[in-house]
Amino acid sequence: MQPMSEVSTPAADERKATAAQLGQRLMRLLAPTRVKSLSVHDAAGELLWHNGGEFGPSERRLLHDALDAFSLDATLQHLERDLENARALIFCSRTPRGDREGVALAVVGSRRRPDVDPDVLRERVLTTMRRFGALALPESLAPATIDAPTFRVRGSDRPVEAPLELAGGPSTPAAAASGAAASGAAASGAAASGDSPSLRSRSYARLRNGGHTRRYEIADEPTSSLEQDLERALRLITLVKRRGTLDAPSPASFALPLCAASIMSGDFLDRLGPALEEAALAEDSFGFCLPAVAWQHDPNAAQRFIERCGDLKCFVALDDFNLTSNGFALLRGAAVRCLKIDAAITASALDDKFAHANVAGIAKAARVLGLYCVAKGVKTLEQAHWLAQAGVEFADRMVSRAGKGAATTRSARALKLSKRP
Repeated sequence: MQPMSEVSTPAADERKATAAQLGQRLMRLLAPTRVKSLSVHDAAGELLWHNGGEFGPSERRLLHDALDAFSLDATLQHLERDLENARALIFCSRTPRGDREGVALAVVGSRRRPDVDPDVLRERVLTTMRRFGALALPESLAPATIDAPTFRVRGSDRPVEAPLELAGGPSTPAAAASGAAASGAAASGAAASGDSPSLRSRSYARLRNGGHTRRYEIADEPTSSLEQDLERALRLITLVKRRGTLDAPSPASFALPLCAASIMSGDFLDRLGPALEEAALAEDSFGFCLPAVAWQHDPNAAQRFIERCGDLKCFVALDDFNLTSNGFALLRGAAVRCLKIDAAITASALDDKFAHANVAGIAKAARVLGLYCVAKGVKTLEQAHWLAQAGVEFADRMVSRAGKGAATTRSARALKLSKRP
C-alpha cells in the first residue's frame, strides 16, 4: 500500500498554490485597510498560506474561535473582532449547501479610509474566495460527510475536521467544567482516557422556503445512561458558551436528546445546574429533547423536569409528539419551545385523514401557544409541501431535491379534508 504522504502530496501542493494565488488577490483587495498579516486556511483550519512572519498563538486563537462560530452557524460568513491597535477580519467561503470551503484571517489597522465601504469590501472578498473551491480537501482524502455542520477538535497545532467535537483532555474548559459540576466518574473518565468523544449536530430545515436553519439538534446515537448524557451536556455547554464570546448574530439553539433515565432520575439537572449557571448562556440557546418513552409513561417526572429547565433558562422539545398522547398537559410548561411530530404520523398524513388531523391539530396548537413544530421522517418534497401548507415550519433534516417537479395534486387533495364540515 502506498504511504499516505506520497498519495496526498500532489493534492496538497495544488491546494497550497491555489491558496497563494487567493492570498495575493485578497492582499490587493484589503490593501486600503492597511493589512498587517493575512493567512489562508482550508475548511479544517490547516494553514495553507501566510504573507510572512510567524502564524503565532494569538492568530491561532482567533482562527480557533472563528471556526467554532462558523461551525455553529451554517449561514455565517464574516466575523470581526477588535484587537489592541488593530482589528481582525475573518472570512468564510461556503458551498451552496453551506459547507465550509476555506477561511481567510486578516489582521488590519484599526483605522479605515473614508472611501472604503465595509459592506462592499466584504462582498468583494467573499466573491473572490468563492472562486477557490479547490481549497477543500479532495474527496479521496476528505472525511466522510455528515448531514450537519462540522466542528473542529481544539488543542492541536493542526486542527482536523471532525463532527461537533471538543477535546476531552484535562486542560480543556469542557474537562474543567466536568470536574466542577459532576461528581460521577464517568464525566471525567473520557478526559482521562485521552479519547475525544464527538457530538454530531444536525440543522433543522425550513419547509416553506428551503435551506438550513440555526436550530440544531445533537444527532448522535441516543445514550442509555444518565452519566453519558451528563458528559455530553457539559461539552455542549462549553461550546455554546465559547460561541457567545464572538461578534456573531443572535445565538443559535442546540437541543440535546436525553435518555429516559436522565428525565426520571430527579437529579440530572441538579448535577448540571452549576455548569449552566456559571456559563450564563443566552436564553433558548441550549435545551433538551425529551423522548416519548419518558414523558408518556411518567408525565409527572417530565413536568418536574420541564419546570426545572425553566429555572435554568433551558428550553425543552417534546419528541414524537401526537395529539393522542397524554403529553398535552405538558404544553403548559413555560420552558417548552418545540414539538417534534411523530414520524409515523408524518408518513401517513397524505393518505390518512386521522393522521392529517393530528398534524394539523399539532400545528394549530403550536401557533396558538407560540411554539414551533419539527416534522420527523420527511422523505419527499410532496410531504414537505403539504406540511408547509399545514403550518409546520421545520423538518428534522434537509429533504432531497430529487423529483422537484413531481405533481402535488395528492397533497392538495389531502388539504381539502380539513375543509369538510
